[in-house]
Amino acid sequence: MKDCGGHFHGKHLKRSLDYVMNPAKTQDGRFVGAINCQVDSAFEQMKATKRKFGKVDKRQGYHIILSFKEDEVNPDTAFEITRRFVEEYLGKSYEAVYVVHDNTAHVHSHIVFN
Repeated sequence: MKDCGGHFHGKHLKRSLDYVMNPAKTQDGRFVGAINCQVDSAFEQMKATKRKFGKVDKRQGYHIILSFKEDEVNPDTAFEITRRFVEEYLGKSYEAVYVVHDNTAHVHSHIVFN
C-alpha cells in the first residue's frame, strides 16, 4: 500500500490494519496475532520504525491474503497456518499483524506487514 501523501502519512497502513483487525470478522479479536509488534499498538510501532529508518513516505506497508477453499480448513487451522507462514517468512525482519476472517463462505487470512 502506498502512502497517501498530504499531512497524514500512513493513512493507508492505518486503514488496512483497522480493516483486517475488525472484531466482527475475527471473532472479537480471537483470530488476531502479531510478530515483532503488539496488536494493540501495531500502527504506532510500525510508524516509529519507519521514522527511525527515514521511511515515512512512499510505500507504507504490504498486504497478503491467504485464501482457502470453502470447508477446506476451520478458522483455528487457518490461524495456525498463517502464524507459521508469518514466522517463517517475515519473523526475522518485519513487523506484522496477521488475522483470520471467518465471516464469509470461505475462511481467509490477512497479513499486513511493515
